[in-house]
Amino acid sequence: MEEDIIDQLYFGRIVPWERQVEKPPEIEKYSDQICEDIEYLQKLLDEVGKSVLERLLDNNSEVERFQIKESFKYGFRLGMQLAAAGLDSKNQL
Repeated sequence: MEEDIIDQLYFGRIVPWERQVEKPPEIEKYSDQICEDIEYLQKLLDEVGKSVLERLLDNNSEVERFQIKESFKYGFRLGMQLAAAGLDSKNQL
C-alpha cells in the first residue's frame, strides 16, 4: 500500500528543495556561459577582487534561494485555496 502523502511529508520523505529538475537546453547554455564567465573573471582578478566576486556570488545565491522559497510558499497557498474552493459545496456543478 502506498504511503499517505501527509505521512511522507511528516517523515521528511518529500523534500521539494532537494528535487533536481532537469534543465532545458536553453538554461544549460546560460549555466555554461555563467561558469565560463566566472572562471574568466577569477583569472583577471587579484585576491581582493576574487573575494568580492565570491561574496557577490554567495549573496546572489541567497537571494535566489529566498525568491524560490517565497514562490514555493505562494504556489502552495494558491493550490490550497484552489483545492478548498473546489471542495466548497456552494461551487458544485
